[in-house]
Amino acid sequence: MSFYMQKTSESSVTSPQDLRSPSVQWIGVQWRGGFYALLLSGVTAVFKANSTKQAQLSPDLDIEIHDGAPVFMRSFNQCFELGKLPELSLDEEFRWALIVNGPGASPLGCRVNQVVGPFWSDWKSAVVHHEGHDWLLVHPYGGIHA
Repeated sequence: MSFYMQKTSESSVTSPQDLRSPSVQWIGVQWRGGFYALLLSGVTAVFKANSTKQAQLSPDLDIEIHDGAPVFMRSFNQCFELGKLPELSLDEEFRWALIVNGPGASPLGCRVNQVVGPFWSDWKSAVVHHEGHDWLLVHPYGGIHA
């Protein structure tokens, strides 16, 4: 059984006015042992991925099919500004795919270990607190292309 999230127009719109409110809606992702929070408005869809092992993620071309169209998959750190990267475990599995709202004609996505949310949390610093963890806020790279 797979989990699939397709945002509706009601939940996907975050205006600048919403960002100043005390609480914002986030998607939490775990990647390479880190906990990261993404604005819900920055994600188009989340679903269980077909490929899971890191060894399968290193071909020259990594593609998932979403709504009948190809999505070019990149590493999470190629889609989001992370700073220092955690160490990669050789047996790490990336069970989830995120499709990212981004500029360009070709949809882009990335693979992550786990997805949490969406959830509401205050945006007061570089982290949000949820389920006993500090989730580091990350932002997509501007102008990423496949």
